[in-house]
Amino acid sequence: MSVFRLFCAGLAALACAQLPGQAVEKEAVGKGDFPALQFLPPGSVVEGISLPRYEGHRVSALLMAEKLEVLNRTSARLTQIRSYLTSEAGETTCVQLPLAHYDFTWKLMRSLRPPALLIHPRYSARGEGVIFNNAKGCGLLLGPVTTSFFSLESRRPGS
Repeated sequence: MSVFRLFCAGLAALACAQLPGQAVEKEAVGKGDFPALQFLPPGSVVEGISLPRYEGHRVSALLMAEKLEVLNRTSARLTQIRSYLTSEAGETTCVQLPLAHYDFTWKLMRSLRPPALLIHPRYSARGEGVIFNNAKGCGLLLGPVTTSFFSLESRRPGS
């Protein structure tokens, strides 16, 4: 058994451990990250979803998907995803995935099918997949990866 699998098994055991006298509370699906999903039982399918994230009055992220399927209390499968991440400076990065799995416990989105596309005003990248940590706001593009960088001058209309 690899060290990584042992580590994951240990984390799973810790997550499932219950202290004596501690009540087990079943959280609703998506509570915290996506509160609108808390009323959906496992097996539910929602089409044409749009889930914004706000920082103050500014929309900092927008997750759109053709379909969301609630798999269980801790995870969902999304198809045809477009996620828009907007910086404080107003630059928007678009992440496009054909199919992904979201884990509400770990706050991780993992693509299930290539390609993964990142589109930004200054670069674009295409990889085999992506893992995104929603809690930390960072991700990893899995390879092989092809990246193109653009001059801001070359991106102007009419250039």
